[in-house]
Amino acid sequence: MSYIFEALQRAEAERSGGSVPKDADSVAGLLQKVEQEIDRRQALSELPLAARPESLGAGAFTSAKRLLPALAADSRLVCLTDQGGLAAEKFRVLGLKLRHLRERRKLKRIVITSSIPEEGKSLIAANLALNQSRSKVLNAVLIDGDLRRPELGRRFGFNRNLPGLSEVLRGERELSEVVYKLEGSGLWFIPAGVTPENPIEVMQSGRLQQLLEQLETFFDWIIIDTPPVLPLADTPLWMKLADGVLLVAREGVCEKKQLERAVEVIDRSTMLGVIVNSCSSNEQKYYYSRYGPAAANSEEASPPAAER
Repeated sequence: MSYIFEALQRAEAERSGGSVPKDADSVAGLLQKVEQEIDRRQALSELPLAARPESLGAGAFTSAKRLLPALAADSRLVCLTDQGGLAAEKFRVLGLKLRHLRERRKLKRIVITSSIPEEGKSLIAANLALNQSRSKVLNAVLIDGDLRRPELGRRFGFNRNLPGLSEVLRGERELSEVVYKLEGSGLWFIPAGVTPENPIEVMQSGRLQQLLEQLETFFDWIIIDTPPVLPLADTPLWMKLADGVLLVAREGVCEKKQLERAVEVIDRSTMLGVIVNSCSSNEQKYYYSRYGPAAANSEEASPPAAER
């Protein structure tokens, strides 16, 4: 972890115009070294793709439909459009923290949620998944698990009627039919599908756990964007099946009581941390959660800040 903190200190110096040691590596170089070392260690422990079960392994997705994202100018998918920028760098730091945790515990299924709507959870989920898909060893799939107000498909510029999770849970499609490969990235994507009349009933059909178990035979990271914790029952269902939960809290939107109620709902054994979105504080401890003075005024500025 020392490399990560050193990189963050240097990034802060560069951002504020401070001095950086002349013989110091660049921030991007330091982060790349850490990523490469983790990849090397995990390559020794992970089951090679060729050896994974063919029931739903590499062979099941080789013919998957490929989608070309049509991003809007305000998509803010920085891990796809601005990989060398400060915002993308912060997602790399968050991703590295998760990969370090993965060395000590099972960590494949990660739920991204928030206390209430409009806190930027979908944007965080998309950028985190895009970042994790950069690995040459571990592959990632992003699931739009919000069957009520799906956001990810729109953010990538896809038709909202694209078959996805909803159709699989209703038994209308096979899983292999709704897993799409995103052109221009290493990310796989499962959209929400057509919104069902009763989302909670569809989720309780008994197929959800089976679906996740099938995905685990091929994917190393399963990033799930879910509805807010309050007041819906959908997210607790997802959290019961998750290895870890990241809670997004947006400054100026989420009130303290709402955040406290959300934290109470989440099982502490799966709670990975809180991502502070649009934080305007200049204190060093909030470094992770800002990437520019305009962040607080932006509709969805979303630098990640995972703090236990």
